[in-house]
Amino acid sequence: MEITRRDFLKWGAAGTALLALEDRVAAFLAAEEPNSGSVSRTTGKFRQAIPSTCLQCPARCGILGFVEEGRLVKIQGNPKNPNNRGRVCAKGQAGINLLYNPDRVLQPLKRAGARGEGRWERVSWEEAFEEVASRLKELRRRGSPQGLVFQEGVETHQGFTRRFLHAFGAPHTFYRWTLGGANKKVALALTWGADFDISDVAHTRYILNFGANPFESQALVPFALRIVEGRVENRAKLVTFDPRLSNTAGRSDEWFPLRPGTDGLVALAMAHTIVKEGLYDRAFMEKWTNYPLDKLAVYLAPYTPEWAEKESGVMAKDIRRIANEFATTKPATTITGKGLSMHRNGAYNERCVALLNALTGNIDVKGGSCLPRTYPLSEPEPRPPEPNPRKASGPFGFPLMSYLISPKMLPSLTRGRKIGLYMTYMYNPAYSHPQSQVVSEILKDEKAIPYFVAIDSYMTESAALADLILPSATYLEGWYVDSPPSYELIPLVCLGQPIVRPQGEALPITDILIELARRVGGGMEGYFDFGTTEDYMRAAISKIEGLMRAGGLDYLKEHGVWFDSKARPQYRSYEKGGFRTPSGKFEVYSHFLERERFAPLPIYEPIGPHGRMKEEELILITFKWNVQTSKTSNSKWLSEIVHENPMWIHPQTAKARGIQSGDQIQVRSSAGQIISKAHLTQAIHPRVVAISGSVGHWGYGRIAQALRFKSEDPDTQLLWWDKHSKGINPNLVIPEDSDPICGGQAWMDTVVTVVKV
Repeated sequence: MEITRRDFLKWGAAGTALLALEDRVAAFLAAEEPNSGSVSRTTGKFRQAIPSTCLQCPARCGILGFVEEGRLVKIQGNPKNPNNRGRVCAKGQAGINLLYNPDRVLQPLKRAGARGEGRWERVSWEEAFEEVASRLKELRRRGSPQGLVFQEGVETHQGFTRRFLHAFGAPHTFYRWTLGGANKKVALALTWGADFDISDVAHTRYILNFGANPFESQALVPFALRIVEGRVENRAKLVTFDPRLSNTAGRSDEWFPLRPGTDGLVALAMAHTIVKEGLYDRAFMEKWTNYPLDKLAVYLAPYTPEWAEKESGVMAKDIRRIANEFATTKPATTITGKGLSMHRNGAYNERCVALLNALTGNIDVKGGSCLPRTYPLSEPEPRPPEPNPRKASGPFGFPLMSYLISPKMLPSLTRGRKIGLYMTYMYNPAYSHPQSQVVSEILKDEKAIPYFVAIDSYMTESAALADLILPSATYLEGWYVDSPPSYELIPLVCLGQPIVRPQGEALPITDILIELARRVGGGMEGYFDFGTTEDYMRAAISKIEGLMRAGGLDYLKEHGVWFDSKARPQYRSYEKGGFRTPSGKFEVYSHFLERERFAPLPIYEPIGPHGRMKEEELILITFKWNVQTSKTSNSKWLSEIVHENPMWIHPQTAKARGIQSGDQIQVRSSAGQIISKAHLTQAIHPRVVAISGSVGHWGYGRIAQALRFKSEDPDTQLLWWDKHSKGINPNLVIPEDSDPICGGQAWMDTVVTVVKV
């Protein structure tokens, strides 16, 4: 089934709005650079602008924070940052809400009753530090430092938490991206030696989009700006494969609502067509890949468009046509997102799409799929040795095995090891993990988790179950430095610095860990004898010669970002030293996967439960709104825009179940059941239902729960949506299930039944 933009626009006024939006975005791109000044409405004086970096999503946009009398009053984009070019989305602007949230935790709190009872007593930082340090010392005394488990929701401090754990003797930090991002990271790393890709969409003429929604998420501002550039300036065609009509799919030239998890088969059918019709780039394939073309042709022979049509629902004639267009339009590129990789076959799917770029020679060329450009950052010496190092990553040059061997979810952790002390930083597994009700019960269980320390800025659903809460500074109150992938393909360094002093008694995570290392002692303190967090950041950039010549950290403090302004993108970077893979080539055939007893070639592996579905069963997928993440629902501005999440269901599917728009419906899976509200729309595959995440909180403060209350902020008495549904957390019905290659959670594979309540 295929739907073109014009077909969809015939369905109503919403489509006309999409065309108008595209025209407005084009005009927006042509507008002059945003003004970097801000004037107080009361005094008429210019406000102080402090450059920093936004951490509301992984995009790392440059921002300016405007301060008036010591208070942050406005956030806008930093025009000096080449990635976001002075633009910033609603989430970035709403950082102010998170900083000044009336329910923010601003002093150390110790549990005074049973876990989850909600009774707390204030304690001093001295008491809090001694409590945690004594428990850490006890773990070391017993010879079981691995009993410390640390999970963090954001990795922004250049390995600071990893340094702390290695100095202590604990082998792993568990990052939130392992809940889904690991599938893509591993697949790319195994294929071309880097765990990220940059689709050079601004210079392309054809875009194949598999399961991504960059107009709402996935580095929203930098990436969306460049897609629109390519569409306007190069007339690039955009073709989207997605079970749901996302904003990106709605603004594509063609939308194919395929069956979830079959993207890899569609990509292989396209590869079959490209090889069979001789449309491939022979020079690239023969010189820069590690698998012979004749063998690849034989391997791809069974992957016919007819087979792909039967499994995916995308017609064979469309697969052949799109494959021909993609292979004969130069340059061309692909975009892949969570709709492709967050499956049990996610890593395989990612490798299937990567093969299309290789076959057409669109690897690291202008307008193609490019390797990321970043600067390596350093750590102060001496560096603590890694406990129990795994050498399997060897030839890749980075710790690939950390993706493959780390337990991902809390139930796995408690089954696989004896936890002595569980610590989290800005991490909320009771809400964000699959089977979140199970996670909540584990956090309440003092036998499974004897002691739980939450380092956080808010009373999240998980922090409410902790024994001790340490108030953390937000990203607007602390230091960090990063070299995110550059969308201009010229590496850059960006700085996060305190725009205002930490509120209350909150401390940056780095200061907390430095003090704990000093108190634990036993040699651990020696690895943190570098001075302050600011000194650690100076060391991180110390080997970037151009930045040091420009002024180092002082330059970053003034401008927020640095890059070599005289540099120009250098394409085909692999020609200088090959790919960072064992063979030095683009690895169509992965000996690593073969050694680990997985399929070494790109393969379509059907999702077992989908093949056994009964007629009345459906597949549940999740998605994100452009103004919400799992960590932004306590923002009054964002929650006013999106505060509920009805379930998308196709009218034919609803009619067969006697469901009308607005009806209360029960969604049931093997993990549990929830009650949602039906939203009937043709913008969803008939065998699929979709619910967005990010809302449906039962903790995280009163704004996240849509509760009106009195505070110093008069707006908290004006939450008009308190009478509306506050939504539901779909994670309650999503079972713990993962890609067997790397353990990334399979968010898009849940089989459910849906009935009217």
